[in-house]
Amino acid sequence: MEEFRRAEARDMDEIMRVVHEAQAFMRTLEIDQWQDGYPEPEILLADIAIGQLYVFAEDERVHAVAALSLEPEPVYGEIEDAWQGKGPYLTIHRMATDDAARGRGLAARMLGQAERIAAEHGCGAVRVDTHTGNAAMRRFLEKHGFVYRGIVHYYVKKGDPVRVAYEKLM
Repeated sequence: MEEFRRAEARDMDEIMRVVHEAQAFMRTLEIDQWQDGYPEPEILLADIAIGQLYVFAEDERVHAVAALSLEPEPVYGEIEDAWQGKGPYLTIHRMATDDAARGRGLAARMLGQAERIAAEHGCGAVRVDTHTGNAAMRRFLEKHGFVYRGIVHYYVKKGDPVRVAYEKLM
């Protein structure tokens, strides 16, 4: 039976499998996002420790993962005037599905769960960013009501630091 739940440290092998499959998939699309080893296990374990990493799992097999953060994202200040949502917001980070889940709607369901959590916490919006070259993710976000708001820059070990930011008002 499939369930949406907070990730636990015992899920790390499965979470890393999902991350590695997502990295390989992006490589086939010639997207250099996540090709520098990000997200490292330490980042994901920190997400687990503060209760912001979630999974869709069937039995012990994880098929989708995402960090759903209620903390402000510092780089989003670069485009402050472009955001339409006022007050607190939820940010989606490190979202990935495994190869078996691709096309099953789990990513859309993860967005739905993010929106539910945002609503429960009085957030005015859900925000997310992705690599400029990740056309599939950009189309996916727009299909699900997210609106392009601007460009942000992250520190990355290698590759393009530019990300496009999206927002969906609640």
